[in-house]
Amino acid sequence: MDVMDQQILQCLMLDGRASMRRIADVVGVSEQTANRRYRAMREAGVLRVLVSEAAASSRRGLWLLRLQCRPASAAHLGGVLAARDDVSWVALHSGGAELMCTTTLPADAACGTGVLPRISHTAAVLSFTTHMVLHSYSGGPAEWSGFEEPLSKDAQRDLLEGRDPRRRKEAYSPVLLEDRALLAELGRDGRATASALARALDWPLSRVRSRLQALLDNGAVTVDVDVMLEAFGYRVSATLLLQVSPNRIVTVCESLSSHRQTSWVAAVTGSANVAASVTCRDSVELFRYVTEQAGTLPGVLHVEIVPLLARLKQAATRVADGRLVQGLPGTNPL
Repeated sequence: MDVMDQQILQCLMLDGRASMRRIADVVGVSEQTANRRYRAMREAGVLRVLVSEAAASSRRGLWLLRLQCRPASAAHLGGVLAARDDVSWVALHSGGAELMCTTTLPADAACGTGVLPRISHTAAVLSFTTHMVLHSYSGGPAEWSGFEEPLSKDAQRDLLEGRDPRRRKEAYSPVLLEDRALLAELGRDGRATASALARALDWPLSRVRSRLQALLDNGAVTVDVDVMLEAFGYRVSATLLLQVSPNRIVTVCESLSSHRQTSWVAAVTGSANVAASVTCRDSVELFRYVTEQAGTLPGVLHVEIVPLLARLKQAATRVADGRLVQGLPGTNPL
């Protein structure tokens, strides 16, 4: 993937539903060329734009799970977890002896609901810890920005038509029953045009536009880009679990979320009270990041690096043979 591909990807990470004409203008190529490059990356399983329901809300708590597993069974269990709609960001860590993922659970769920109670009855799991996500500090639609040739501020403003990149909303609204069909279509292709959505749903075009805009404005849905950064040369990822002085948690999380190497930062429960997902070009960059940036922040008492071995699922797309694969058949869920 060359610089042009990286710039198109950066545009999509800033605004996944930006018109291809606007993206082409920012990158400095023809609309036909930009569209061809985008389609090539999508068909290669490098990226996928999707619109999905906000992961966390007052009605659905978000949990980070860390599972120590029998190495021979970890990959299979990871595939089972990845097949569940309520589980995201599934990855093998620590040489294949550990799984990490996030899951949602309705706040009023009865005991025994969701994936958490089932883990303790799974023979492949030797032990596990759960961290409730108290607050996410992701930096917005373009959370990860570690490209060697990032878009300039002027280019970002041109793409966003003068708007500043915004963080994700902290308060989320639920998706109404009447909008579920629209959300299902956007889950297949987050860049589907309003006209295409109207045809698929047999809705008036005005209804599609108004309901989609309402969902985006009230934070009920988010536009995400699942991307295989390894295809762009960034081959080392890890989860950092940090112990931070309580009075420094907010400032540490805000600092971490501003770093170009991080894609997700959150205050969580447990002895490690801050979690951060980091992607670097190689282990040398990861070492320098931890020792010169993350580890030197005031209030950081300890940093555990949990290296990623293989991705099994991103936000809503499973991974097979290093490719994003939509609708990959799975094993029976837990």
